[in-house]
Amino acid sequence: MTTEFETDHQAEMAKMFEQRVEAILKLGIEQFGLPVGIFSAIGEETYEIRQVFHPENALTPGMAFDLDETFCSHVISASKVFAFHDVSESELGDHPAGEKFGFAAYLGAPIVVEGECIGTLAFGSPNPVAAFGKHDIDLVQLFADSIGQTVAHIHDRKALDQARKDLERTANTDPLTGLYNRRYMESILRTELERSNRYGNAVVVGMVYFDNLKSLNESLGYAAGDAALRLFAKVASDMMRETDVIARWSDKEFIILMPETGAAGALNYLQRLTDHVGAEEFQAGNEYPALTLSVGLGIAEPGDTLAKLVSRANIAMHQSKQS
Repeated sequence: MTTEFETDHQAEMAKMFEQRVEAILKLGIEQFGLPVGIFSAIGEETYEIRQVFHPENALTPGMAFDLDETFCSHVISASKVFAFHDVSESELGDHPAGEKFGFAAYLGAPIVVEGECIGTLAFGSPNPVAAFGKHDIDLVQLFADSIGQTVAHIHDRKALDQARKDLERTANTDPLTGLYNRRYMESILRTELERSNRYGNAVVVGMVYFDNLKSLNESLGYAAGDAALRLFAKVASDMMRETDVIARWSDKEFIILMPETGAAGALNYLQRLTDHVGAEEFQAGNEYPALTLSVGLGIAEPGDTLAKLVSRANIAMHQSKQS
């Protein structure tokens, strides 16, 4: 689940990038004496305006064109700055982009990220201008490179964030069932108990014991036992509320944290979970063994430690198992 912090962080990165492009467009318009500035994204055959300054707002973000109908197609094919100061004196006098964009003068550069051209930075004018010099060519490419570096940095940051999330997920997940592992649940329970001791919040956990896992492993093989565990994990995950947390506590035991749930509601959930798992048609080879669970409830008391809470749930589970 994406946290509010992650959402805010991504929004802030997008805003900063937009502000950077805006500043470059304004600076380019001033430096080159061209009234229109465009930052575009390109596909194999498409051209889309992402940010633009146009004195008459004739071009707006989101407008899309066939790439071949833009002067930027020449930037892409050349893989370098493409420019003309008077379209009537160039070979592009009858190019469809002249009418679509209204440019008599054009200066554009490719935006390259990791060797791939992802867009263009272009400036234009409805009127011819003085011929562009080397300084103009170098400067517009410098501006485009700056945008490309910013995009690359954002991609690197996103990749780094994703790698961090993947590592955290791996460290906190039981590889067989895909549920959280004991390490993660211990951390969550300690946090909940601290909150409970400070503010009086209820902490309710369910202990679930897989009764016949050992017999499945011994009589039908460990592949059957593993399949049964995965089935249990799927049923339990499908039944849980978004706020509940389930983890594999040991080979045969699972713990479910049920925030904002009273004893009656928690017991009802555990009973429904037992019934649903028992009703599943589980096949192992030519056999259809029933899957049975024993469950127990633990409710935190003032000053409880993690060990005391789990022990209380474990005792209740064993009482259920013997009944």
